[in-house]
Amino acid sequence: MASVDVNSRSPQQPIFWNHLVSWIRAIPRAAILSMVGPSLLCVIGYFGWLNYGAHNLDMAYYGLKKENIHITPQPPWLKETKVLDEVFQQNALSRLSLMDVKTPETLVRVFDAHHAICKTHRVEKMAGGVMVTIEYRMPVAMVQIPVTDEAGQTKAGFFPIDKESVLLASNNFSRSDVRQFIVIQASGDSPFTSEREGRPFGDPRIEEAARLCSLLAPLRDDCKIECVYVDNSMAAGKAKWGLGIQTAEPERHFKWGSCPIPGKEGVGELPAAVKLERFKAAVSQSRQTKDLIDLTSAQVTK
Repeated sequence: MASVDVNSRSPQQPIFWNHLVSWIRAIPRAAILSMVGPSLLCVIGYFGWLNYGAHNLDMAYYGLKKENIHITPQPPWLKETKVLDEVFQQNALSRLSLMDVKTPETLVRVFDAHHAICKTHRVEKMAGGVMVTIEYRMPVAMVQIPVTDEAGQTKAGFFPIDKESVLLASNNFSRSDVRQFIVIQASGDSPFTSEREGRPFGDPRIEEAARLCSLLAPLRDDCKIECVYVDNSMAAGKAKWGLGIQTAEPERHFKWGSCPIPGKEGVGELPAAVKLERFKAAVSQSRQTKDLIDLTSAQVTK
């Protein structure tokens, strides 16, 4: 006996969809193209403007140019280095916009990375440009290291550093400039390489000597300070070595001891400020002596 499914119904579309399909089919194809074409062009134009046109227009009117960047004037020792030129070219700053809120942050980062700059303090927007306030590194000493020339001969080489022992660009200094600075002498091997330009010298002895040179720099001419040297015999407390000072006219040697940072003096050693006063008092005595003048003890001995 044949069975009949009484629940089966023939599929039937809603009347609304039938009328919608019929209405769309009744529209001429030319009319459809006349509506879709302009709409498509508007969408393409909108996204093209966002991704290309707006950016180009922004760069044309608000793009960062070298002449729109004003920086703190360079110190006299930067004879060959052109900080703004180097920073602008090496970091492609022409791609930045004055309207971009991230531009000041980017400028701080790229200027801080330059070997002649100690710190970029702030970037201020001004009419048609920006003002970058910079603290430059200042040379305080020349590190004397034996170097080998092209002929294979060894001679004394002098390399400028700042108070943080950061190696500065040597092309800004001539051989005659050496006498304008305190010379640092340290015997033995040193991890120095010319590739460390803009980075610390890499030798803790030079690092401490640089701090002492920074402390002595204002007295260099009056006290006729020639060099600061590292000597194992001048060790204080648990230190393996100490610092000495040599002056000229007359030639005298002073035992400074350990690092001049307050609170890091050797055991039983006087603070740096007291040693500095003792040094100035001893230098004021014009008589020459070959004995080592000890600035580290409670009594200055000769």
